[in-house]
Amino acid sequence: MKWNSLDTIYDDFPLYLRKPDYKNVWTYQNIFTNVFCITHKLEKVKQNGLPEPDYNKSLSDFDHYLCELFDKNKQGIIVLIETFGGERNYWYYIKPDTDYKIYVYLIESKYPQNSIEIWSKKDSDWDFLKTYAVKLYD
Repeated sequence: MKWNSLDTIYDDFPLYLRKPDYKNVWTYQNIFTNVFCITHKLEKVKQNGLPEPDYNKSLSDFDHYLCELFDKNKQGIIVLIETFGGERNYWYYIKPDTDYKIYVYLIESKYPQNSIEIWSKKDSDWDFLKTYAVKLYD
């Protein structure tokens, strides 16, 4: 999958954003109506909140796994990855009936050394994407 990125500054700290290069992400809006986030608490960060380079490289398998977590034709799509303040958030839109807890269990089983938290809610209007990340999708 091809990715686009944006590196910027927020509250005097670096904010790194990555998004998949979908031809038209909005075609998924009627199918995937719940926003879902996995927050990875980074263990080794610099003073600016970004991961240390060697540690970041060690996360490549984990990162790839989370990027491919859901079947985009059936369960959900990843829409954004943000790295800021010692955390990396993986943002998805999923179907309301997608049992994300199974995926969380698989992540925690495969990567027990990585501390994650999850969050989900209904967002059929895609307000998260429209208010936060729409500039990336214009």
